[in-house]
Amino acid sequence: MRMLSSLARRWKPVRRGGLRNRIIANSVVILLVLVIATSYTAFASFDLARSVELLFRNSISMEELRSTLRETQENLTGYLSAKNSESLKEFIRTSTMLSGMTLKLNRENKLDDVFLLEKDLAFLIEGYLTSAEGAVQAKRGRDVAGYVSLYEDARETASLIEFLSAKMDTIHLGQSLNGFSSYRANISLALLSNAVLLVAAFLFSIALIGRYSYTITEPLARLSVAADAVGRGEYDHPLPPYEREDEIRTLHDAFVNMQDSVQKAFAELTRKAELERSLMEERMRVLTYQHRLKDAELLALQTQINPHFLYNTLAAGWQLALAEGNEKIAEFLEKLAAFIRYALKPSTRFVLVSEEIECVRQYIWLLKMRFGERFRFRIEVQDEALAYETPALVLQPLVENAIVHGLKDLEEGGDVIVSARLDGETVRLSVSDSGRGMSKEDVETALAAADPEDTTPQRGIGLHNVVRRVALATGGTGKVEVESELGHGTRVTIILQAGIHAGENV
Repeated sequence: MRMLSSLARRWKPVRRGGLRNRIIANSVVILLVLVIATSYTAFASFDLARSVELLFRNSISMEELRSTLRETQENLTGYLSAKNSESLKEFIRTSTMLSGMTLKLNRENKLDDVFLLEKDLAFLIEGYLTSAEGAVQAKRGRDVAGYVSLYEDARETASLIEFLSAKMDTIHLGQSLNGFSSYRANISLALLSNAVLLVAAFLFSIALIGRYSYTITEPLARLSVAADAVGRGEYDHPLPPYEREDEIRTLHDAFVNMQDSVQKAFAELTRKAELERSLMEERMRVLTYQHRLKDAELLALQTQINPHFLYNTLAAGWQLALAEGNEKIAEFLEKLAAFIRYALKPSTRFVLVSEEIECVRQYIWLLKMRFGERFRFRIEVQDEALAYETPALVLQPLVENAIVHGLKDLEEGGDVIVSARLDGETVRLSVSDSGRGMSKEDVETALAAADPEDTTPQRGIGLHNVVRRVALATGGTGKVEVESELGHGTRVTIILQAGIHAGENV
């Protein structure tokens, strides 16, 4: 407690968010440079596209007008020569389209040759449509001389329209080519400047990224080296000062304070140990016989301490932690005491699947207190399976095996999945992990424990022990399956006959 109080007093309040603000500002600058470069490229491309559009837009418009005029003339000729109703329908459709195109043409007096030609073209088209529609009406009225005369007028007008539109095409093409030629004269310079701007933006962005990456990672690298040194016991490893007021400064100062506090604590412990050793040696010289007697009594007392004393001691510690208001320690002692009480019962007993799952939950909670979030646990349970029975303490050893043998050496941690489900007439309890897996020889050695003649030494309460206890407790009806591949994890499944139900034990 004194050490924590000392650390709290020595820590300096620092401005939060400094590192985050620097990263955001750096990113904004890089994005702004890239936006400028890409915007220039976009504007240059847009300018080129507009020039090309000006080159072809008017030509396409005139070509559509001439195409519609030809269709109208063909449909008019077809109707007047054969009085075909289909030709009449097509004539009405194309003449309507031609009339719509006429509305887009200039009809005002402007000091521009192109606009004046558009005005003439609009009046010619209107005259053509008037003659063509008059010919159709004369054909319907059987006025042969009338529709022949009007047809000739329409045909001559169509020729004039073709000629005038072609002339406008020539004027439009000349104007567009002049504008495009002016753009083409500067396109090489535009492309070169665009390439230079992009390269400069890229190099500038790389320089900014490199500079800020070094600024951020260099002090963290020094902290990492110092942490490795502390891990080797070099508590006086020097750490260069850090001047910026940001989150790294907080870590730096906390680490330096921790070094100082640990060194002082070790010095204090060393001093007390030396003093206690001196006092012990003096007492041993003066009270040799009494000391040996006390040792003998202590040894006898230790041999009498049974596991229930350990459970009762943890329960007393839990009550003391609650009385002191330390709920986290109280919860830890409560979970540990409950787990030990469960584990102290005879291993040959049967328990409900729900009790076995609860034991695993407590064990996982204790593991998280030890390892933090390094390992990820998931429990998947079917409610229907909870009321069936299983040999006690078979899942916890498998979870322990998954951590100790499967995942502990993996820096990135891993996943452990505990499941319980009802599959027809069997209850399936399984523990799977994403660890390093088992070889075929190790799997065969573990499964051999189900054979009553197996003489392989049992070590602890691991997989070998679980396989043997399941076989003995169920009289051979229960079995254990192991699915594993080196580098791809392990799944251990306990398969029990579902004949024993909680309702049958009442």
